[in-house]
Formats: sequence, structure tokens, C-alpha cells
Amino acid sequence: MYSLELRGATKRYPGGGAEPVVALDDVDFAVEPGEFVAVVGPSGSGKSTLLNVLGLLDDPTEGQRLLDGTDVTSLSVAQRTAARKESIGFVFQDFHLLPTLTAVENVALPTAFDPGDASDRAADLLSRFGLGDRLGHEPAELSGGQKQRVAIARSLINEPAVLLADEPTGNLDTETGESILAEFERVKEEGVAVVAVTHDPLVEGFADRVVELTDGVLVGGVPDGGERADEPRPGPETATAGDR
Repeated sequence: MYSLELRGATKRYPGGGAEPVVALDDVDFAVEPGEFVAVVGPSGSGKSTLLNVLGLLDDPTEGQRLLDGTDVTSLSVAQRTAARKESIGFVFQDFHLLPTLTAVENVALPTAFDPGDASDRAADLLSRFGLGDRLGHEPAELSGGQKQRVAIARSLINEPAVLLADEPTGNLDTETGESILAEFERVKEEGVAVVAVTHDPLVEGFADRVVELTDGVLVGGVPDGGERADEPRPGPETATAGDR
């Protein structure tokens, strides 16, 4: 069972002329639990679109999207939000930390509307990433590498099955980048599937598999020997009354 999968996914956007812009062109992609996949390609090749479609931030125009074997192609906005919160963590290139919150508060932020207090788990994650002495520091008091570690800890607060990263080493020096990628190695050993969009050869060296996206066409998107399930399990839009 793949953690996340696209089957024949196409994404079109309205263009300035008569023809739409094809950002993804009949893409097959899958990532297994505990696998680290790097997605490479030139700027404008569709990498950000791929990450947005995988992360349920945008829907494919055609094709299927499956999360843990369940068809989640046509979810409502509320259903997509719930699925992301339950199963997908994001690490953004620019960190997106709130400047007025401490490190531990930033990490716990995705749980703000959940019952209970996630501060202890947030502190444990930060300690695991070597930031146990920075819990009360605001982003302005942290280095770039420390901010990235806070962002990774935040992405893991809800124990996701999939971690999606956009240029995770783009703003970092080599030593700090290696330490971040070592954290990804640790995460995947726990069964989390990691997908990173990158221009950095360092990331490629850490990945289990590198796939290339050019002009919306993906090469190497499915693991060798991988097979699609005959039928996906129904998602929230298609489940029968008995399934619910």
C-alpha cells in the first residue's frame, strides 16, 4: 500500500491565450511508507504544482489521488483540510513561523483547536531536534537551521503519514542542510513517507529515489516493481452508507 499516490494526474490552469497551461501532464506518482523521494527539475517544470496536488492544497483537473489507498480526488474543502491535518505534514522553504510565538508555541500551533495541550509533545519534538534549550525563543532569536528544525517539528506534531518539503535546504549552508536531511532520515525510519522538491544535489544524495519533472511530465514516479491496487477504497465523497 502506498502512502500517497497519483494516477494519470493532469493539472491545467487558464492561460493568457486560447490554450490552458498544463502544469502536470498525465502523472503517475507513488511513495511508500518509510521512503524518501526527491523531485527534481528546472524552474517552471511543475514541481510546486505537484507538491500542492499531493498535499491536497489543489485538486487535479483529471486523474486520481489516493491517500493510504483511499481515493481523495474530489474532497470538499473541509474534507481536504481534515485529511491534511490527519495525514500530511508540510515543511516550507521560508519556514512560515509566526514571529510573535515562541518555538514551542509555533510547533504546537496546528493543534490549537484540538482538545488538550500539545505543549509537552512540541517540547519533546524540539528536544529531539536539538532545540531543547530554545523552547522559549522567538524566530528572530534563532538561526536559519534552527528555524528549519522548528518547521520540521511543527510538521510532525500531528504524527503524519506523509511529510512534504519544498526546497528544505534552499536557504541553508551545507553543514546545516546535512543535519536537516539527517532528521528526514530519522523520520522515514519511523515509517513516514518523505517527498522533497529540490534543486539541491545534496538532497538527491540522501533520497532513496530521485524522480524528474520536466514540462509537467514526470519520469520515475512509481517505485520499480510497484503495482497499482485494482480498486481504491472509497473516499468520503464515494463511501456508501454501510462504509460510514
